[in-house]
Amino acid sequence: MSALDFSEFNGFDDKLWKQHIQMDLNGKDYNQALIWESPDGIAVQPFYTKNNTKVSSIPDLPDTWDHTTQIYMGDKNVVEQLIEQKLRQGIRSFHLVCDQPFEPAEVLNNFANYSGIQLILDCNFLNKTWLIELIEKAKGAKVALYLNQDPLHHLAKTGNWPAHPDNVFKPLYTILTQNSDETSCLGVHAILYAESGASNIQQLAYSMAQANETLEQLSGHGSLPKSLSLNFSFGLGPNYFFEIAKLRAVRRLCPLLGRIHDVEIKCHITALPAQRFMTLYDFNNNLLRHSSAMMAGILGGANALCNLPYDHHYKKSHEFSQSLAENQLFILESEAFQDIDARVTNGAYFIEQLTEKLAEQALTLFKSIEASGGWLKAIKKGTLQRKIKEQHEKSVRGLDSLDAVVIGVNKYADSTQKMQDQIELYPFQKMNPQKTLVAPIVARRLTQKFELQRLNDEKQA
Repeated sequence: MSALDFSEFNGFDDKLWKQHIQMDLNGKDYNQALIWESPDGIAVQPFYTKNNTKVSSIPDLPDTWDHTTQIYMGDKNVVEQLIEQKLRQGIRSFHLVCDQPFEPAEVLNNFANYSGIQLILDCNFLNKTWLIELIEKAKGAKVALYLNQDPLHHLAKTGNWPAHPDNVFKPLYTILTQNSDETSCLGVHAILYAESGASNIQQLAYSMAQANETLEQLSGHGSLPKSLSLNFSFGLGPNYFFEIAKLRAVRRLCPLLGRIHDVEIKCHITALPAQRFMTLYDFNNNLLRHSSAMMAGILGGANALCNLPYDHHYKKSHEFSQSLAENQLFILESEAFQDIDARVTNGAYFIEQLTEKLAEQALTLFKSIEASGGWLKAIKKGTLQRKIKEQHEKSVRGLDSLDAVVIGVNKYADSTQKMQDQIELYPFQKMNPQKTLVAPIVARRLTQKFELQRLNDEKQA
């Protein structure tokens, strides 16, 4: 077969393409008809070419991703049964949510006959003695451990420190400096920003500012290791290409953060579907939203994907919805993305442009936060909380005006569907009346206003 010869075709000319598009618009204004603004304020063009795209390498992209399942560390018998079940299904990565210490040996013993086990921990407490014991036992069991210790997240979410302020970063510094790179200690729970309504640019900038604050606090106790890992947990929404670009932008920004502190930063990303975008009514659409979020996580370069049940926000855990969540990842793993990794997006003009824009604008916002005193000062003043709330309210106004559409809520709603008797967990913004050091950043679903009204209508019917 002879080589392809494209010499008969003219070279690509952006202006010529734009002229042809303008002719097809039959007098409509090109900018008004075809250029739209994203919720992040980024102008999206109708086409992108190599002539106006800067292609940059994304550092530290993973070769593959881990199918991760989330387990709440409550009743140890239930935990043991769940771990055994997931191991039989072939899952080797576990996202453990802990409200109090568990017995490390008992949990690690479940993995004794398996290799390649990864544990990602979200601990809502700070206990140095227990953490050191867990690290040592995990090393002995040859389990990859991601501790995700993030005192600033605890402050942002609850309004209080996880321990006495004088005893927060010192024990974390001890853990960080006494262990090798085999143990990854530091977490950045960026998912809180997504769950509360922050834009993608805000999520990136606030996450970088939070990570920078953590490193500054730790460096106050001594020199930082020359190499360390930051474990990001990101919530992904339905804006597919922007979510891909968001994760790529994180990896673009981390080396810049490393230069500030003269350390090499390795980036580990756990991606979960953001519950902010899940609906109460027409809930089956949540399956589609989760699939889109998980696919974006794969192409964006997440190291671990942790899917959640479609009814996670209003139902207690049950086998049916949990199985669907697991099967969604099994399908992506075995049928759709088995031989694909995040490198396939390299050179895709639209994604490259979005990555560049998000990273650039997030960096500008990050610099502004640092110039004003940093993350801790901003949250004490309430600046971050106010900005996120403003962004949330802007998004809700978009639903009111139908500038934004959520299927089953403000468009194509099934008025016959009743949900009042199906709610087992409170799915709306939770108000905490107790006194806190700072105002918490509050998780709030996008559609809660509309759903509260419909539930009220059900009660009155």
